This record gives sequence, structure tokens and C-alpha cells, in this order.
Amino acid sequence: MKKILFIMIALFTLSTTIYASFPVTEDGTVVENTTNQPKPSSPDIDWGLAAVCWLVGTLGIHRFMMGDTTNGILMLLTLGGCGIWALIDLISILSGKMSR
Repeated sequence: MKKILFIMIALFTLSTTIYASFPVTEDGTVVENTTNQPKPSSPDIDWGLAAVCWLVGTLGIHRFMMGDTTNGILMLLTLGGCGIWALIDLISILSGKMSR
């Protein structure tokens, strides 16, 4: 059990240090965002997707509707991560970050 815990902690540590939150070139310089387009003030909410996520979110039906079959199957097997994953998806849909 200790070996499994150690491996899990090592993988989480490596996975968080590998990805940078900003684009970096090969020589180490940071790429600046040259497009200064403002974000839309009111996101478009997919109300059909939100309703399906609210009603049967633990089954992952909304993920199948989006075309994300891999995560849909995982949500189906884990019952939406015991409801937590479905709640996070519902918040993402209502904030306009997820749509079909």
C-alpha cells in the first residue's frame, strides 16, 4: 500500500510540474498574447445540456451529447464521480465553459 501511495504522489507531483500555465518557447522565453480581443461579456449557455446534466448528470449523458464518449463512459461507471464530477460539469455548463 505504501508503494502505491508513493507512486500516486510521485505521478501527481510530476504531472503538475510538467505543464506550464503559459506558453514557453524552446529557448525558455515566454510567448506574449498579441491578440487583445475582449472576452464576451455574457457567455452563451446551452440550456438543453444544462437540463440533461441537472436531471441525469451522474450517468454522464451530457458528456455523450457533447461527443466526449470516453469521459461519458467513465462518468457512467463511477456515477459521475459520486456526483462531484456531475456538479462540476453543471457549474461549467452554466458558466458557459462547456457546450455542444
